Amino acid sequence: MAGHPIYVVLELPEPAATAVLTIRRRYDPRLAGFPAEITVAGSSGVGPLMAEQALEPVLECLQHIADTCLPVRLRFAGLRRFASGPVIWLAPADPAPLLALHQRLAGSGLAFTPHRFEFTPHCSVCSSALDPAQQARLMAEPVPAGTFELSRLALYAVVDGSPQLLHRVEHRQAP
Repeated sequence: MAGHPIYVVLELPEPAATAVLTIRRRYDPRLAGFPAEITVAGSSGVGPLMAEQALEPVLECLQHIADTCLPVRLRFAGLRRFASGPVIWLAPADPAPLLALHQRLAGSGLAFTPHRFEFTPHCSVCSSALDPAQQARLMAEPVPAGTFELSRLALYAVVDGSPQLLHRVEHRQAP
């Protein structure tokens, strides 16, 4: 595959994606350059995919997981901040389906690099350190409303600090 870290993500659909990117543009322009997503492998729990794997078996495995674990219905419940750093994120109202998806990926036989943090399902909205007033404004932002469906896994590499879409895997309806 690639020589850069490869992440497995659930891309957010509209209008949730636009709502997330709007918040990011206000508080973290660098993060606004990334897709609105929930990382299910790479940022916590298991680390990024190991690059030594052949792409075709990885995509076959991801397609099977997408077909059996997706779609996931989700809504955001609020904003949170990780105690270990400046990251502020949207918390899902029910993290259980995302935890199950992460466990499926972790136990799939795909090779991931180790990661030091336990998996916490989240959508990052700011990864920059903010002054207290900015942080308070961000924490008071309205949470994107409504329930939406996540039906697509995507592989992204981060190359020179920018996301590069490698592949998308859609949930296929049973015939």
